[in-house]
Amino acid sequence: MRKIYTYGLPILSLLRLASTAGYGQHLQAAGVSGSFNVARLHTGQREFKMGSVSIDPQVDQNNDETGNGITLFGRWQVGRSGWYTQPEVGYVSTLETPVGITYNLGAIPYSNRRIRHLDARLLGGYQSGPLRLFAGPSVGYYLYNNSNSYGGSFTNADLREAAAALDVAPPRIQAAVQVGAGFSVRCFEVNARYEWWLTQYSTVISSQQQSYYLNRNLQQLILEVGFQLYKRPLQGY
Repeated sequence: MRKIYTYGLPILSLLRLASTAGYGQHLQAAGVSGSFNVARLHTGQREFKMGSVSIDPQVDQNNDETGNGITLFGRWQVGRSGWYTQPEVGYVSTLETPVGITYNLGAIPYSNRRIRHLDARLLGGYQSGPLRLFAGPSVGYYLYNNSNSYGGSFTNADLREAAAALDVAPPRIQAAVQVGAGFSVRCFEVNARYEWWLTQYSTVISSQQQSYYLNRNLQQLILEVGFQLYKRPLQGY
């Protein structure tokens, strides 16, 4: 969270200078928001074997995981209408959807980490009175975190190897798209967003000279409450 304030505020300040220099753009609002996320890693990957261990990526596909996030945003009115642009920087953390592992002593759901990433988003939308619609791309920087892994404690060699393969971190840079709607009441905002990852949360699992590609896509519903630290009435609207 401290990183968001340390790096986010200067970024928003630069964006403000750049935007106010552009023709017909006015800073209309800036603030901070917190979110509750409901996420799931979707996959079409079928069950496969790794030595004496079976791995089922779809064992938990009907359950959602939860997370949270914090965002700094600035909103610039475009011209003298309800159109606006909204650059954001944020931090998101959500639980990883478990993968089912079956071995000689039984079956377990395995997940070693939270999915944590820093995001830079460029949203655009339309505002009519207190109501807003918006959409735009997001680029995330995945934060490696292997400290939660417990696969090394397994005594079964094949199980330990499978856990180590599942622990491999996904690509550092993640691309996504968000769409959403919200409304403002005085200095408060309430938003609902849906996010699709365009970059696959992928892992290559190699065993006995065979490779298996476990590809999953993150989708999450984001429920958000924000506070406007700066607010200005819409110009000419």
